[in-house]
Amino acid sequence: MTNLILVPTDGSELSERAAGYAIELAGQVKASIIFLSVVDVFLPAYAFESDISFNPEIPEMTNQLTAAATAAVEKLKQKAEAAGIDASARVARGNAWEEILSEAASSGADQIVMGSHGHRALAAAVIGSVAINVIHGTRIPVTIIPREQT
Repeated sequence: MTNLILVPTDGSELSERAAGYAIELAGQVKASIIFLSVVDVFLPAYAFESDISFNPEIPEMTNQLTAAATAAVEKLKQKAEAAGIDASARVARGNAWEEILSEAASSGADQIVMGSHGHRALAAAVIGSVAINVIHGTRIPVTIIPREQT
């Protein structure tokens, strides 16, 4: 039975699609949701889908990324609450997949719902795949919402 769903987000449209799926699922099974965004200051700025122009100064970039992450999870939390779902929003700092797995374990999440950008195998091997690491790093169900095919 699913009582608590963890929904990682990077603020992208794909993450919003995954959140929409999680909100519908939570409504059907009467579950709560945790929306999590992870700030990883070691990733290059081009890895983030954001309208923010990044300052190369690390403390300023961290502040900008934290503000964007907070805005993303708060927006999803409000959407869930508007649908009658008990939701919380959290921001963590560190490696995305490690922080997702840590939050899943510490919160007692029963399921993870997340998007996957569907990078090709070579790109995933070179830059890593958050979704792949989450799938292989947990024993709870992980639902992957793929990007829309064009």
